Amino acid sequence: MGYLPIPVDMYFEDFAMEVLEYNVLNNNNVIGTYQGLSNSDEDGTYIGFKMSDQPLISVGNTLCTVDGLEEYQIIKVSYDRYEGKPELLKAYY
Repeated sequence: MGYLPIPVDMYFEDFAMEVLEYNVLNNNNVIGTYQGLSNSDEDGTYIGFKMSDQPLISVGNTLCTVDGLEEYQIIKVSYDRYEGKPELLKAYY
């Protein structure tokens, strides 16, 4: 678990041009659609989602951009906190 230096909303605003819409698939069924940002850290490459959107994402799910051009299998999920509260879900692929 990491820590954010700024609130997650500010993070998404700062990188607004890079935000993409992702469908979350479980057994080939779409269970949610959320905005996410690609990034990487010492644990690997991930797509970050706002916890305030209540993303339903877990290991084994597939993330697919709504345009269908990118697809990722989730291998790990972790969270970053801001002021002690989880604000960013990180879905590693």
